[in-house]
Amino acid sequence: MAIFGAVFLGFVLAKTTYSRAITFGVFTSALVFVPAPYLVGASGLRQALALVGLIASALAGLAVVRFTPEVPASTSGVIKTEFYNLDVHTYSRAFPKSAVAGGSLARIEDRYLLLSGDGHLHLFSREAGDSLTIKTLPYRVPINGDAFSAAAGRPWSAGVGWGPEEAQRRQAGHEILNPEWFRTYGLLVQEVGASTRIFVSHAFWHVAEECWTERISVLESNRAAILRGEVGLEWRALYETTPCLPVRGEYRRRGIPFVGYFGGGRMALLNADTLLLTVGDFGFDGLASVHAYAQDSSASYGKTVAINIADGRARTFTIGHRNPQGLYIDPSGTVWLTEHGPQGGDELNRLLPGANYGWPYATYGTDYGSFAWPLNKPEPEQKGYEAPVFAWVPSIGVSNLLVVERGLLPEWRGDLLIASLKAAALFRARVRDGQVKYLEPIAIGSRIRDLVEGHDGTLMLWTDDQQMISLRPKEGVTGETLFAEKCGGCHQSSLTNGNRIGPDLLGIVGRQVASVGSYPDYSPSLRRMGGIWTEERLEEFLRAPSNFCPGTMMDFAGDASATERRAILSYLRTL
Repeated sequence: MAIFGAVFLGFVLAKTTYSRAITFGVFTSALVFVPAPYLVGASGLRQALALVGLIASALAGLAVVRFTPEVPASTSGVIKTEFYNLDVHTYSRAFPKSAVAGGSLARIEDRYLLLSGDGHLHLFSREAGDSLTIKTLPYRVPINGDAFSAAAGRPWSAGVGWGPEEAQRRQAGHEILNPEWFRTYGLLVQEVGASTRIFVSHAFWHVAEECWTERISVLESNRAAILRGEVGLEWRALYETTPCLPVRGEYRRRGIPFVGYFGGGRMALLNADTLLLTVGDFGFDGLASVHAYAQDSSASYGKTVAINIADGRARTFTIGHRNPQGLYIDPSGTVWLTEHGPQGGDELNRLLPGANYGWPYATYGTDYGSFAWPLNKPEPEQKGYEAPVFAWVPSIGVSNLLVVERGLLPEWRGDLLIASLKAAALFRARVRDGQVKYLEPIAIGSRIRDLVEGHDGTLMLWTDDQQMISLRPKEGVTGETLFAEKCGGCHQSSLTNGNRIGPDLLGIVGRQVASVGSYPDYSPSLRRMGGIWTEERLEEFLRAPSNFCPGTMMDFAGDASATERRAILSYLRTL
């Protein structure tokens, strides 16, 4: 027990995270290794030496487990969309682990920058063979999360969540600060000749006043020097929101006083001299607080703000926003914004200078656990507010968005790609005549925090589980892509959600014909055929289904290409 306690005291003092496996391993080692010398009949000096050796071995093993870096992993797959089979590469554990969730992406030259939630900048590029080359730059953003965590009384580390003690305190009416929500929000790179400006929006804690603001810090220097990681470059504060938001006292937010994920913080360039910033209302909405800051002209919150890059002077661009998580200015100058509603009512907005977007008095969402939003004005009184182009009910948890501009995905050019957290998907919005004509959901499977289109048109996604995902149209002809293109609309290659129009094809090679019990719609002619599906029979069927089995209900004319049939058969063998 002494060894167990000492090891974990070291973990706590070093603010180190550790897994359940390490917890169990240390405890088991302490129980087994300490009495071991006494059980083997040793005595005196031999006993002491054996004890020291066993303890040293245990601690050495723990050090290897704890301090051996995680091995990066890369997986690939295919996602079928309306116009493309997408080649998907997912990079796990490729970047140093951030203390908190979040993060943002930007292009710089022909490479990319990743901003972690805790303020580190990582320069990376995609290389031949779809590997990543990564370099951490020595320019930590001046986000003072440690000062905030000291005020919160909890460590500034990822995955803290609400423990049983905090849950009991909340039930008893105590208000809790969560350091996990104190993080960076947005990243923007401006390249001007040989110079580069890196803008970062982030939370900032004012220790003496016990309040926080949203700040923009900027790093400016010669681009080559930044890319080399030249030391000595300094950040400067460009802009800070007002007023400072308190966590204690009469004017704090009630319930949970700090909801840092309501910060917005996305940035775009209105022109070479003017930065546009989205600022969330941080939950000061007139319901959980005295003030409804989104409609208060004296406050920065719940607004988009145009900032002069030279001197930091700011003016309000639009008002009436809750949590604007996405911002993009397309080549025509149209400003697109996505923002979170409450329970439902996520919005896609087209920003017009001086317009009021209604929050908290006009929303399609409802209060959590309720069937209405208490502050909604009657519809006749909402005519002064700008309505969204599109709203999601229920919410998808929108994050950032972009307009496809490059030529890698020509069928998508001009479409909006909208990332989501809750839905773990991309939504492709076809916008024509100012209206969203349709949305195509593209399942990704992870909460997408940010996305960027590379110089070559590759789409890069950053997720809340700290994975990087690249999307490109699938090149070349493989059995998997041919299956997705020609067969995947009616047949599944796995048992994920039952049968589609046709039966699943899992284990089709060597399977009895018309034998999937959960599929009732086989044609009578196929049921009468009998036997098993050999590769030869499948090859004939794929060439011309109606010739092989007259009367089949298969809505597929066949594939005349022997090369493509062999590729599909090769893939079917793997199922």
